[in-house]
This record gives sequence, C-alpha cells and structure tokens, in this order.
Amino acid sequence: MSPTQYIKSDHKGPHAATDTDHKTLIKNVSIFDGTTDTLIKGQDVVLKDNIIDEIIPAGSPEDAYGHVLDGKGGFLTPGLIDSHYHCIAGVSLEEILNGPSQFVHCMMVHEMDEMLMRGVTTVRDVGGNTFGLKMAIDKGLVKGPRIYPSGACIGQYSGHTDFRNPNYLPKEWGGPNGVLELPELNFGALANGRQQLVSTVRHQLYLGATQIKIATGGGVSSYTDPLYVNEFLREEIEAVVRVTEDYGTYVAVHVFNPVGIKRSLEAGCKTIEHGHLIDEEAMEMMAEKGAYLATQVYVMTMLKPIYTDPVRKAKLELALTGMDNMFTLAKKYNVTVTFGTDLLFDYEGRKGQLKDLALRKPWYSDAEIMIQATGNCGELVALCGQRNPYGKLGVIEKGAMADVLVYDKDPLRDVSICEDSENNLKLIVKDGKIFKNML
Repeated sequence: MSPTQYIKSDHKGPHAATDTDHKTLIKNVSIFDGTTDTLIKGQDVVLKDNIIDEIIPAGSPEDAYGHVLDGKGGFLTPGLIDSHYHCIAGVSLEEILNGPSQFVHCMMVHEMDEMLMRGVTTVRDVGGNTFGLKMAIDKGLVKGPRIYPSGACIGQYSGHTDFRNPNYLPKEWGGPNGVLELPELNFGALANGRQQLVSTVRHQLYLGATQIKIATGGGVSSYTDPLYVNEFLREEIEAVVRVTEDYGTYVAVHVFNPVGIKRSLEAGCKTIEHGHLIDEEAMEMMAEKGAYLATQVYVMTMLKPIYTDPVRKAKLELALTGMDNMFTLAKKYNVTVTFGTDLLFDYEGRKGQLKDLALRKPWYSDAEIMIQATGNCGELVALCGQRNPYGKLGVIEKGAMADVLVYDKDPLRDVSICEDSENNLKLIVKDGKIFKNML
C-alpha cells in the first residue's frame, strides 16, 4: 500500500469502488478523544476516506470494511498539533538574513517530513512565507503536517520584527525593505500607523493567511525591544482586529508583558503567544474574554547556547523567571493553554520538538498536556472561522478529520513517550492517509 494513498481495500476488480472500499476499521485500541483525561475502552474507530465516520462497539462484524487495522492493544490519539511554529526558521538567523532563500525553503520541505513522522499532523505557522509549502502539502507533493499560515508577523519600527540595518533610512524615507520583509521570506512586516497596518494586514490575507499575527510587546529574539516595551497603540491594534474580523478570522499576539497583553485583549485579540511575564490581572482578563494562551517551554532551554550576546541572553533569562507564575495563574483561572514550541534557528534543536510536552509536567498532568496538544489546539486553529481550509481537528469523534496516531504505550500516564516516536509511535494517519504503519 502506498503510504500517501487513502486507506482502501486491495480489491482490484473491474467495478467502481463501493462504500465498503472507502471504510477502515481500527480495532483493539484504547481511545484518547483529545478532550477528556479518561481512556475510552471497548470501542473501535471507523474512518471513511479522510473523515472519522463512526465510533462503534468493539467486536462488531468486520466484513463491512475494506481494510482492518489491528491496534494490538495500543493507545489511539488524535494527531498532535503545534500551535506556534515557524517553518521557515529551521536554519540559523544568519542564513535567513544573508543566505539564499532557496536553501531556507529546501530546509522547510526536509523538516516537514520529519515533523509528520513525529506525529505532528498540523501546525499553525505564525511567521514566514509558507503559502507555497502549504499548497504543496495539500496537493500531496510534499509530506508534512497541514499548515495554518499567518504570513508575516507584523511589527512596528524598533519592535520585535525590526531587523533592519541601522545604516539605512526607513523605507518611507528612501531606504530598502528589511530582509525579513522580502516576499520570498515574508518572516516579518514593518508597519506604522493605522493606514500602513490596514494595508499590511489585507496583503497577508490576500496571500492566504488563515489568521493574522502582530507583535504588541518586546521579544527575546530581537535586539531593539526589551520585554517591557509595548508596541502599537491601542487604536492601531483595534484597526488590525477590525480588518481581520471583516475577513472572518482573528488576531494572534506576540507579547510577554502584562501591559501589552491587556492592551491586546481590550482591542479584541484572541490568542496570547508567549505571556511569560503576565500578571494576575492580565490572566484574569484572559479568562474573562476566553482568550487562549499559546505558550512554550522547551525553546527557552534550546536557545540558551545560541543567544550568548548580552541583549538576548538577558531577555531569555527574564522570560524564564516568569514561567512558573504564568502556568500557576493559568491553572488558577482555568485559561485554555495550548501546546506550541516556537523553535528557532537550530535544526538539530528542532528535532526535540516534543520535549516541550514533558517539560510541562511541573504544572500539568500527563493527560492535561495531551489535551493541550490535541483538543485545545484544535479549538485554537478553528478560531479562523470562515477562513478555515480544513475540518475539525484535535479530537477523535464522528465527523472530525482522520488524523489518528497509535502508540504502544499510554501517553496519558507518561506523555514523555511521545518523544521517542521512532519506537513508540506505531501508526500515523493524516487526512485519511497512512504515513507509518508498524502495527
């Protein structure tokens, strides 16, 4: 069976495929549905093409299915979703700023295959030109997770996305575009004032963005904006939200500090993408507004040997000091947290993408972490509403997309088993297609 074909029977008769040919039964598994901390026993999962067709009692007759997969007592879960990723950042920052863009894109294709083999079937890309990559994956030309692209992360002068050469004038005064703004990279876009922001947002939507991302506070990876800095005035953020909502979707926000978080929430933004320096008032506001916290753990450790310059090193250490308080407050106010990694500029480090799961154990149970990586992320990506190019994700239920994993160990008892996907992950089905079957 070709690994990139829909699951179907091996029947090669002259007649057209029947309904049975399009159905697959996965039996002998315990089911994690993506939303609850209790495994479902005594049930089997039926797939029809790229949709979960039914959840049925175990032991049902098998002759109604064109293909039967025996899970051998394994643990069936939804595909994992990384809610904060940069597909374009699998090379060093130096290579992005000064190297050939073709190399950057070749690395993206290479990494997508590896990520899918880790069991990550969906990513929300929050900065970078991934529109062509998304198209190639959707058409089956490239193996990888489906992509929800944001296009460029939009920032202001001196803000998180400003990597201009200081020897050049701003582009409005005759200077060149920054490297990150080049169309082939589209990693960041600089916009100042309401009209520039409106135009920039509409351009990203024109390119195919499923959601918009802006930076409303300082960042660790940039040089000119301490984490306390607040970026964009409230009226500027409100303009971004209004334009984005007109297109049926939402605004995600890069921000660490509480003032920027509250300003963003008041303006109508839906997701906070880091939030490590949040305070109690801001977390309570997140809960009241139903905002999502798409935060990360492992990246802070991964970047330590890379960010040795005094500016970024200090910002990284500051972000780390706030992590315990952030997660403690998120639990106190029952804010929805999602799994995301934000791994940057280190290909070898990005191979440890799923280390982020186990590093959340000081604050969450293994089952809660698995929910963050499946059902919670599925809710988050669905916020793009009418711009959603896919179906329901992150859950095992009738009508959801057929993204299915089977592990030979229980991730609800020890989520760290997901890290060793080569040995513990026995089945990968994405969009109804088998990409790995070691059952």
